[in-house]
Amino acid sequence: MRVTDTLATAVEGPDTPAGAIVSVAWRVEGAGHVVGGLLPRGHPDGGTLGKRILRGERIWAAEMLPWEQEISPESSLVEPGPPGSPARIVVHGPSGDIVGYLDQPRLPAARLRRLTTGLRRDARQVRIRAGGRVWWVRASHVFGVRVMCESSGLVYATRGLHAEFEPAADSLDMSVVLLTLASIPSSAYAPILGF
Repeated sequence: MRVTDTLATAVEGPDTPAGAIVSVAWRVEGAGHVVGGLLPRGHPDGGTLGKRILRGERIWAAEMLPWEQEISPESSLVEPGPPGSPARIVVHGPSGDIVGYLDQPRLPAARLRRLTTGLRRDARQVRIRAGGRVWWVRASHVFGVRVMCESSGLVYATRGLHAEFEPAADSLDMSVVLLTLASIPSSAYAPILGF
């Protein structure tokens, strides 16, 4: 499956709640049109802090709720924290909600984070746990991304200007990966220069 990334700022996507701010739109082979966006604080469906959302034609709807962090048009991304303060993911599967968590388990203690995070490449790995699976989002080359699932291996990778899901990727893999990539800043998983 190939992913084509395009920007959309005020476009309503499939099953996107009215008033949602769409920040990214993909055309995914095998899944159709998929959008990622936000429901800011104050939106009727956004909750007390707001949340990031994923919607698509043939993909499971999903949302990411930050940990003690307000989602707004000005600050729309979720900064993943250590295991003690993970962001929460909810994937709305056909047989019920699948709840998961997103964190960076190798982040140093809060008082040392500013001094050391940028120096440790392993701190740039983002962990996602949902539905009995564990995924790792890692930097690849300069601006690339690789997502590995502990149970099935490589799920998603960027190759040049293209991004591809592996043939074995299912709806849960796609929902979790696209929600994560649309919700967190690239600096959380990829150094700005080098590597």
